[in-house]
Amino acid sequence: MAWALVTSLKTEANVITFPPSLLPSPATLASYVAVFRQQNFVIELFNSVFYAIASIALTLAVSVPAGYAASRLTFPAKRAVMLLILATSMIPGVALLIPTYFVLDAIGLLNNPIAIIVLQAARLVPQTIWFMQNFVDAVPIELDEATEVDGATRWQTFAQVILPLIKPGIAATAVLGIITTWNDYITVAAFAPDVARRTLQVALVNQVFDSIGVTWSYVMAFAIISSIPMVALFIVAQRWFIAGLTAGAIKG
Repeated sequence: MAWALVTSLKTEANVITFPPSLLPSPATLASYVAVFRQQNFVIELFNSVFYAIASIALTLAVSVPAGYAASRLTFPAKRAVMLLILATSMIPGVALLIPTYFVLDAIGLLNNPIAIIVLQAARLVPQTIWFMQNFVDAVPIELDEATEVDGATRWQTFAQVILPLIKPGIAATAVLGIITTWNDYITVAAFAPDVARRTLQVALVNQVFDSIGVTWSYVMAFAIISSIPMVALFIVAQRWFIAGLTAGAIKG
């Protein structure tokens, strides 16, 4: 990170000199200005934010109730179902690229943002369900029984008792999910080749494969800018993130 920052502040002539210099001389913000002036930067930034937020929202909407059900409900072959859910997350995403591409192409959903969001959420859901189950397991079941005695429905128990108690776990899972989605390159590159649908990560990789050569100071400035939102998110959510990591460590 330090070398990327130093390189981003150098002129391109200074970047390729040998032996390499440790500090930029002279230091310049020209590469950062060039990134912000890049024609599609605002669109790519919006797409990255939109995909990350929408994907984690869909993931949590599915996984939180599912995790509660996995923790509190008893149903036939429960363990087998949970293992099957976990097993789906073990399939490498690359192995699914070609069949997924043909399916999306056949039904006309290439370059469709909704399809991208659903695919990204589908990769997060299996492990998130297991995380949610562990967080709910850490909440004493006596609380559920007490609310049922008071006449609350299962949904009221879930919404008014369980959810507030597992908020740190939800926050930690959300941070991890957003970072994973933000850094996702292959999904957008494969299923949304349209320039108007690509994200910062796709644009960053494209800089490296530029046919006219790599401008390393520009690439490093692009990488630093692409990292800032996630660094800022982690700093803001650090307290909830750490609390969430330890929320399910002690049961009862």
